[in-house]
Amino acid sequence: MLTDFDIKLFYLINKNCSNRIFDFLMPFISELGSIEVLILISLAIFFLMKRRKKKVAILLFAGIAITYLIVYFLKNWIARPRPFAVLPDVHLIIYGKKGLSFPSGHAAQSFMAATILSRFFRRYMIFFVIALFVCFSRVYVGLHFISDVVAGALIGTLIGYALTIASKPESF
Repeated sequence: MLTDFDIKLFYLINKNCSNRIFDFLMPFISELGSIEVLILISLAIFFLMKRRKKKVAILLFAGIAITYLIVYFLKNWIARPRPFAVLPDVHLIIYGKKGLSFPSGHAAQSFMAATILSRFFRRYMIFFVIALFVCFSRVYVGLHFISDVVAGALIGTLIGYALTIASKPESF
């Protein structure tokens, strides 16, 4: 179910913000929320950080798996097509992406990671800034509506928060 507001905001970002610099940068920014990149970050934390921070990597691995399963279930249940499949004149930057739109897995994964990482590292705001850029990029490249990334961000934040609470962060 799309609203007029969703469509207008989509076009505002996807068409009206269109420029060569964003066309080049946004696919890279978008990938910062991918499962592959987050697994690499988790592995780096696990193998390169001190023993106390290894638990963060384990939380990230758990978060990646839980977030993937919840997003996969919701995408198939709701079955909203991607913007380029239902709207005319979409400025599509990333081609070949089939599948469904709601909620955004990249937004969910990036906010889950930001929530967990921000709990255990001092410069916590940078993680949320990156997650916001990932959300913006998913709309910019033509793969998601605003409500997709907002829902993904909420889901990811809730999962990250639940994992940090369940893990007894005082022991980190």
